[in-house]
Amino acid sequence: MYFKLSLRNVRKSFSDYTLYFLTLSIAVCIFYVFNSIEAQKAMMQISDSVVEIMESITKLIGGVSIFISFILGFLIVYANHFLIRRRKREFGIYMTLGMGKGKITRILIMETLIIGVISLAAGLLGGLFLSQGLSVVTAGLFEVDMTSYTFVFSVKAFWKTIIYFAVIFFIAITAGTIAVSRYKLIDLIDAEKRNERPRVKGPLLTGVLFVLSVVMIGIAYAMVIKNGIFTFDRRIIIECILGALGTVLFFAALSGFLLRLLKTNKRFYLKGLNLFILRQLDSRINTTYLSMAMISLMLFVTIGIFSTGLGMTEVLNRGYLDGTPFDMTVYSKGNNDIKEILKNEGVSLEPYTEEAIQFKFYADKENSLTLGTIFREVEEYLPAEKKEQIEGLMYDRPLDCITVSDYQSAIRLQGKKPQDIPEGEVALLTQYNWMDADYSALLHAYAENENVIQIGEKTCPVMQKVLTDGLSNMGGGILTLVVPDDLVQEGAASQSVLCFNCKGDSVKQQDLFARELDKTDLGESIYAVSRNDIKAMEGGSKAIISFVAVYVGLVFLITSAAVLALQQLSEAADNRRRYEILGKIGADERLLSKTLFRQIAVYFLLPLAVASVHSFVGIRVANEAIREAGSLDAVSSILITAALVLLVYGAYFAATFLGSRAIMLRK
Repeated sequence: MYFKLSLRNVRKSFSDYTLYFLTLSIAVCIFYVFNSIEAQKAMMQISDSVVEIMESITKLIGGVSIFISFILGFLIVYANHFLIRRRKREFGIYMTLGMGKGKITRILIMETLIIGVISLAAGLLGGLFLSQGLSVVTAGLFEVDMTSYTFVFSVKAFWKTIIYFAVIFFIAITAGTIAVSRYKLIDLIDAEKRNERPRVKGPLLTGVLFVLSVVMIGIAYAMVIKNGIFTFDRRIIIECILGALGTVLFFAALSGFLLRLLKTNKRFYLKGLNLFILRQLDSRINTTYLSMAMISLMLFVTIGIFSTGLGMTEVLNRGYLDGTPFDMTVYSKGNNDIKEILKNEGVSLEPYTEEAIQFKFYADKENSLTLGTIFREVEEYLPAEKKEQIEGLMYDRPLDCITVSDYQSAIRLQGKKPQDIPEGEVALLTQYNWMDADYSALLHAYAENENVIQIGEKTCPVMQKVLTDGLSNMGGGILTLVVPDDLVQEGAASQSVLCFNCKGDSVKQQDLFARELDKTDLGESIYAVSRNDIKAMEGGSKAIISFVAVYVGLVFLITSAAVLALQQLSEAADNRRRYEILGKIGADERLLSKTLFRQIAVYFLLPLAVASVHSFVGIRVANEAIREAGSLDAVSSILITAALVLLVYGAYFAATFLGSRAIMLRK
């Protein structure tokens, strides 16, 4: 009996449940898709390095999913609260007819379970198919072959999704049961006539809070612009607290302050139904300022993650591409013959390559050559605000040296023609020319200014062109000096390097060589870095940033939009009588629709506007920080973010307006 009644109620109230159902289905779908990453290894031909990276990504996504489950739990509990409030009068009629609160609770539990099961089924079905598309994206990030593609179903992701959402729904049901048990019959019958009490009153109080909020947000902006976003100390905690608290106070003061400010413009205030719209907004914002502040902060996080996260992957790509000139690079500290060491351990290079070269990095005799040796000569080219930062990070770093002959051998093995270096001159070589434009400009300025450098007892002119070739996989330091062969001391090498390109199946050969090297007793005295490793790091960094950005961003976005939508639908149900009165005193259907549209538009745009201002400052600071490792293409990332936010947010806005309009104009 109760199941049939619950099922009939769900069917009857389908228009009320539609937005809730779609949001839950999308949330389940997203949750399953990103937790199914671990199963995608089965459809790709991947190296050992990629396997390790994907296992790390799976663990990270699992941790993020715990956080996401709290956000979705909040959404579901809030949505259930809306649905209960929407049906107070119905529950009051049930109680009038003799039905006890226990039986009403049983009906509510049945309805929640029905919606939950349908949402889970729809979300899992959608996630199953969308996860196949994510597999293609993952393969593209790691640049791996998908010839062994098969349709993959992740059992772990399936059960994790069911368990997580079962717990969330249990909490939602418990919260709903407690809420129903507290209602009195008179409250339920008169639900449509009762308004929520305003929490912030008085023009003086709202004015003070508004000024205080602006001051707190301004201080947070000033601090983050001055300190950057990578100051992981108490300053960033203070910045976050000031920004969040300032946002809460802003919305708490907005209704009273804004209404009184707009009242001063009688021409606007008394035009059309503006008076009614502003009164509605004043009442609603006053009672929901905490949720609106939370929504604004979540939108800020969404915009920031999308805008900076997606652009950051391109910066990292340039660094990884510059760092893989060879299939395999083997390192050893000091002056060693790596070929001889490998031979003594029974590791032969013949099965893997046809040609291998060895070269060495040297330190100057007195260890007096540092990056400061170069940068101090051209400090006038360095922006004043960055001088202290670059000096602290780089000036004391030692400069490595490599001989001209070793440099030329390394470049020829790459199939390139080495740059001619005039006899007796020293060349600056950086493997990271993609880095910060200020850093790159310093190097070029130093070379072009006809500087000289002291190496031991000899003074050498610096070649006027900066070299940007790679010498080894992720090796060579930020800056290397290419010096004449006779300037280095035999036996004074700080590092020995062996490089080669594999023959045959390069990916497979790299893994085989790495496994053979791992079987030796060389320990940490010799270690290898393969192109597979670098590609795995590249794909892993792109995947981690992209997946986490999209995962967290999408959940925050749909949660923010859904909460706003539910609040407005709830208000539409509460204010239906008011709109009926407007209709009776002469407002036609078109004017009522226009009024409702404006009210919902303002309600949706306010949190987005505040979030956009926060994001403008955040993206600017993030871009400055990222420029230490490369230039971020913020414009394209912002355009993509704007399109995504407008698409999802706009869809919820449209659905909310149509749903509210149907409630308001229902005969």
